Amino acid sequence: MNEISLWEQMVTQFAPLFGTGSHVPVCRTVDVAGRCRRDVASMQSIGGVRARSSIVSVERQTASSVLVSWSDPTCCRYDEQRWISAKSRMRARCALSGQVIRLGDSVYKPQWRGAKRPANGAEMILTNELERLIVELGCH
Repeated sequence: MNEISLWEQMVTQFAPLFGTGSHVPVCRTVDVAGRCRRDVASMQSIGGVRARSSIVSVERQTASSVLVSWSDPTCCRYDEQRWISAKSRMRARCALSGQVIRLGDSVYKPQWRGAKRPANGAEMILTNELERLIVELGCH
C-alpha cells in the first residue's frame, strides 16, 4: 500500500465522526507518479459542500481565467494555479459547491500542459459558483 492510500484510509476512518453517513471515497487507481485518481462525480458532500477540498483564494486574471489557491488534504495543494473557462465534457460535482455538473455546463478547470497532469486535473467548478465566490471575496 502506498503512502497516499494509507493517508486516504486514515481519512476514511474519520469520516463517520463528522456525520457524513458514508465514507470518503478511496483511491480508485494510481497513476505512474503514485497519485490517486478518483471518480469525481461520486465524491461525497456535506450539506451541499464537499468536505475534502478547499479553495483559499481566487484572483481574476482575464475574462476567462482565474488563479486559484487549492488544497485537498488527501491529494494536493496548489497556490495560484491557473483555472480556465470551459464547457464540461462529463458529469461531475462542483469542487466548490458540491452541485452536480452536467455535460455542457459552463465550468472552470485547472489548466495543464504537457504529459504531467495536475493531481486535481479532473476537478471542475461551476462558473456561476466561482463568480459568486469572486464577488463574495471582493476579487474583481
